Amino acid sequence: MIERVSAVQQSEAYLLEYIAQESTQVGCKLPTEQQLCKTLGVGRGTVREAVRLLQAKGYVEIRPGRGAFVAQKEEPKKEEISGWFQVNEANIKDINDVRFAIEPFAVMRAVENCTPRDLMQLHAIQARSIVAAEQKDAPILALCDEQFHTYIFECAKNPLLLDINKRVVAQLAVFRSKTFTIPDNVQNFIPAHAAVLEAFEKRDPELGKFMMERHLKTVAADLEASKNISKSLDACGQHARMGT
Repeated sequence: MIERVSAVQQSEAYLLEYIAQESTQVGCKLPTEQQLCKTLGVGRGTVREAVRLLQAKGYVEIRPGRGAFVAQKEEPKKEEISGWFQVNEANIKDINDVRFAIEPFAVMRAVENCTPRDLMQLHAIQARSIVAAEQKDAPILALCDEQFHTYIFECAKNPLLLDINKRVVAQLAVFRSKTFTIPDNVQNFIPAHAAVLEAFEKRDPELGKFMMERHLKTVAADLEASKNISKSLDACGQHARMGT
């Protein structure tokens, strides 16, 4: 595990250097997975994780079916992150509506079909989430959150649900990267995932459904809080410019 994390970090560092080059402009396409694997001497999984981390940090935009593109050459400032929640509020609410429709059902099926190996994998993801939360590592938290929810869909063993979730994941990637820069949001999701895991431990589909619904309600509340933080920051900025 240590070697793989190191390989991901090295791949991420290489890509950051690539993005920082003067010849690399915003909108440029990154080398393909195959090219990066050959250049770095690593597997596709390592390259994909490195790219997703850069996406979570705001450097990269992933366009389904087209590849990864440079979104910006510098990490976004706090003001840019906070303003993003206001601009994208309607889109995020639409995504959350879809999540409310499919994730409680998916977790019920996942609890019913979960194997001991599946449960170990979910616990492993949760353990990585806790470490990332302690280190305040927003990109890793975003990745762990995505892995946790995606693995639940895999445990549900319903190809159609899994396909729908892939579409949702693509839409959620930026939201996840932004939301975990806010400390309260980090504190909320760790116990929420633990509660969902408890349903798996007890083999209780109805409990899983209830805990997932409660978790998604918290996500919606976090969105509202993030939007309010954004407004407060905007107001502070206006007062500062006015000298008040």
